[in-house]
Amino acid sequence: MTDQQLLSASKPRVLIIDDSRVVRVSLKKVLNNEFEIVEAEDGEAGWEMLLADAKIQVVLTDAGMPRLDGYELIARIRAYDDVRISDIPVNMVTAADDTAARQRALDLGATDFITKPFDRAQLLARVRAQARLDQTTRDLAQTTVALQEQATDDALTGVHSRHYLLKRGEQDLAFASRHKQDLSVLVISLDDVVQLKAKHDTTTLNLLLTEMAGCLQTAIRKEDTLARIADTRFAIIAPTLSAAEAYKVCNRIRQQIASEPFKAGKIHIALTVSLGLSSREINNLESIEAFLALAEKYVTSAHAEGGNRLIPGEYSGVQTPKKLVSIDAALRILSKGDSEKLIPHIDIMLEQLMPLLDFCNRKQQWGAELELATIRQKAGSLSDPSECSKRELS
Repeated sequence: MTDQQLLSASKPRVLIIDDSRVVRVSLKKVLNNEFEIVEAEDGEAGWEMLLADAKIQVVLTDAGMPRLDGYELIARIRAYDDVRISDIPVNMVTAADDTAARQRALDLGATDFITKPFDRAQLLARVRAQARLDQTTRDLAQTTVALQEQATDDALTGVHSRHYLLKRGEQDLAFASRHKQDLSVLVISLDDVVQLKAKHDTTTLNLLLTEMAGCLQTAIRKEDTLARIADTRFAIIAPTLSAAEAYKVCNRIRQQIASEPFKAGKIHIALTVSLGLSSREINNLESIEAFLALAEKYVTSAHAEGGNRLIPGEYSGVQTPKKLVSIDAALRILSKGDSEKLIPHIDIMLEQLMPLLDFCNRKQQWGAELELATIRQKAGSLSDPSECSKRELS
């Protein structure tokens, strides 16, 4: 890397968005010595650059531009679900006497105004101060994240933290692997977060998240672990829960949250959630972090498909446990001549009978091992005798 490249890398990065090349050149001429400048010709291109470039610390935007004007750009920035973008300093470039434009931009969340023609000293002072503020905000955010990662509980909602979830989850997964048990990971994420943040203040949103955490708390068992893993996202680790059972729990949560508005003070707000589900029964993964990442990937897909849904949908095809038909009930059905009713339950009845037949074969010394093995093979490897012997009554 050259000396010039090193110097540019150390400079705060400023994004200038204006469809006028003359204006961009004028601003760049004033700022170029102290800042690294990146440019866009309209609001949409500027928005794409802001999403892609995490090093941008200050934005200067014109008001009237093609595709996406400055006002729409500011509104989109302030409503975005990432503080790096939503909190970034944004300056509107306006004419000195355009009071209406200033007020509109201010109402949408503009940080300040740059008036034309540019005053070099004022322009430099404002961008310097805003770059320093943005860096301080980023440093504080990193410190907060580091502290949150070490905490076991979420300070806002009172449920567990992501750090605790992963630590506890590894223990649950190790136990499930040793004992060949099921384990499912559920991720629940609020839909339409951008719109919610645009309509409601932080206090209202915090109340909503607290209410949502309470709702989820009532939906889980004592052995499950509930955590808030991101701003508007929760996760549940459910030991022994099969994919089919977890699918039912997810849909019950989704329907419960959508069924009636949540209360945030005096405000009632309709919410929906998207859910992702991974399961040891289906997914061959080695760490709880991998199970969580897969469930989060499914949530992202659910949001992209319109929200208020559970992914992956194939869990809806997982067979639920068959209804148990007792031998006594089966005999009564046969005595009434309704044998056809037993056809859907043949496998489950054989599962009940095989341990008894194995027991009788050993105690009575029938020597019917081959015949029983043939029945077991034709019925789909039912009830291994070695397992039956563990349950044998003396």
